[in-house]
Amino acid sequence: MSKQIIPGFKLTLGITVTMLSLLILIPLASVLVYSLKIGPSQFFEVVTDAAVTAAFGTSIFCSFIAAVINTIFGVLLAWVLVRYDFPGKRILDGLIELPFALPTAVAGITLSKMYSTTGELGEPLSKLGIYVSYTHLGLTMALIFVGIPFVVRAIQPVLLKFNPAYEEAAYILGADRRKTFFKVILPELRPALLTGFGLAFARGIGEYGSVIYIAGNSAKEHTQVVSYIIMQKLNYLDYGSATAIALVMLIISFLLLLFINMVQVYQSRRTSGVYEVASATTGDALPQPGKGRYIMIGISALFVVIMLIMPLISIIRNSLSKGFGFYLQSLSTQYVKAAFGVTIIATVITLIVNTFFGLVASWLMTRFTFKGKQVLATLIDIPFSISPVIAGLSYIMMFGRLGWAYPIIESINSALGTDIQIVFALPGVVLATIFVTFPFVSRELIPVLNTIGCDEEEAAALMGAKGLTIFRRVTLPHIKWALIYGMILCTARALGEFGAVNALSKTRGVTFTLPLEIDALYLAGSSDSIVAAFAVSSILVIIAVVVLILRNIFEHNETVKTAGR
Repeated sequence: MSKQIIPGFKLTLGITVTMLSLLILIPLASVLVYSLKIGPSQFFEVVTDAAVTAAFGTSIFCSFIAAVINTIFGVLLAWVLVRYDFPGKRILDGLIELPFALPTAVAGITLSKMYSTTGELGEPLSKLGIYVSYTHLGLTMALIFVGIPFVVRAIQPVLLKFNPAYEEAAYILGADRRKTFFKVILPELRPALLTGFGLAFARGIGEYGSVIYIAGNSAKEHTQVVSYIIMQKLNYLDYGSATAIALVMLIISFLLLLFINMVQVYQSRRTSGVYEVASATTGDALPQPGKGRYIMIGISALFVVIMLIMPLISIIRNSLSKGFGFYLQSLSTQYVKAAFGVTIIATVITLIVNTFFGLVASWLMTRFTFKGKQVLATLIDIPFSISPVIAGLSYIMMFGRLGWAYPIIESINSALGTDIQIVFALPGVVLATIFVTFPFVSRELIPVLNTIGCDEEEAAALMGAKGLTIFRRVTLPHIKWALIYGMILCTARALGEFGAVNALSKTRGVTFTLPLEIDALYLAGSSDSIVAAFAVSSILVIIAVVVLILRNIFEHNETVKTAGR
């Protein structure tokens, strides 16, 4: 077996489990422990409060509707990107991942402005009696924005690997396009559809940054989401209620993630024969695309323009609305400079930690077979499915004054004469950023390592090569583009993190990151401060666009390299 030939199983398992426990599981367990202190009756009273149940209802309902819409358009977008060639295809494909790279706070204020009664889309819609901002419709639009990449990227690889021989057989037997799609293709897409739907649904339930601005957060209108309720409880120092609500969200998120992983296991077991012979046929018997493809391409392009491109245009337009001089002035304030410094420090440390973890965890998960492997994979993916607010809360419950680790930190400070602070200080911001970006690098590497297999590593091990030598000379050349892309995506997400650091950062000019500075400027409410918020947002937008461009370059290089093998 691979684990007997390739070295490093015990080392990689130990590092993976240790880092996962220290950075993710133990902080989350702190939430569980504190929530149990309040007693069953008080716990039940908190989670059944009218405002809390309404917030759960709003989050679940809007997330479900958004996930359904994303599933429909996700299939359409994936189909168009895989089956058709047209001008601008690579640009369209790259834009799909814009919500991954764009900070959620930036997305939130942009969508709120764009769909307000004076916004680019909100004004014409309001004349038709359709109001988006501060309604459930606005909430759903924001969740569609953040959720669409999960569905497209879940379906796209399945379509790429699908064996056209099955379609050929259906057409030869007399089936038309519609019947072939629903009877032959859709059943094979179903596991990927469920995976994408589950990820979009889970992300929506825990979403914070992109929805709090457009929602209005009105208890009367039932536009409060669960993450907002938790943040409210934190602001009022009601940690018992915050942890009780967070525990319910954790249970929901874990069940959704477990469901997603079960679907992925089922898919891998049932589809090996469907895809492994894909190269055995050319697909010559397939009918040529009809005129309907232009309609599908047009609908896809329109969806991307409205949901992804127009927000970018809105940010640039608003950031320059008072002139270029005011734009530069907004970027040169002391608060913005300080926020930029904090953001860079947190991002660099996060990138180092998560890149190391991603390399170790991906080696472990793809090169060895062991009991509990699927459970470990589920635990690694936890940050994908839980609210960033809970990430911040978990560190408060661990290192805050009521946390179990606080006395330990104070003992160290007393013994060494130091003043180490975690919560509401830079270390807390760094930890929160690491938490929310924890799986990004490993999730990019694992599919690539699974695809290339481990024959070369096994051969090198049999020839006496050590683990580090095998990785450096055999594995790394195969995964370098995926590694770079994972690092870039991790960097972009770290630069834009809002919900988690909002719970752990309270001092403007000291621990505020750029997204928190944007939030402070936007909530100030004056015309100048709102424009300044968009000006600062434009910097993060530029970074997001650069990320997407680099992603396309790296993907193209990898495609060329693969084709040349």
